Amino acid sequence: MMKIILLLVGTLSAPLLFADSSSCYSINDVDKKNYCLGISKNDASYCYSIREEDLKNLCLGQAKHDKSYCYSIRSSDTKNLCLGLMK
Repeated sequence: MMKIILLLVGTLSAPLLFADSSSCYSINDVDKKNYCLGISKNDASYCYSIREEDLKNLCLGQAKHDKSYCYSIRSSDTKNLCLGLMK
């Protein structure tokens, strides 16, 4: 699962900052779709629908601009990624 999160974040997080949220609807994986919508719309309500806890906390941290969610992430790499994304 960690590889999936890093791949997802590595390939999607920067473009999502400027992404049109309509592109998210073509994603088949529900967790990835909700992550995409949460980040592109800057709407944490989508993040709460994510089943995978680390990805949910990563999404919440980014959408709410709150690094406290990063500390709930179990994977140290994902936690550090989340903290690094907080500005």
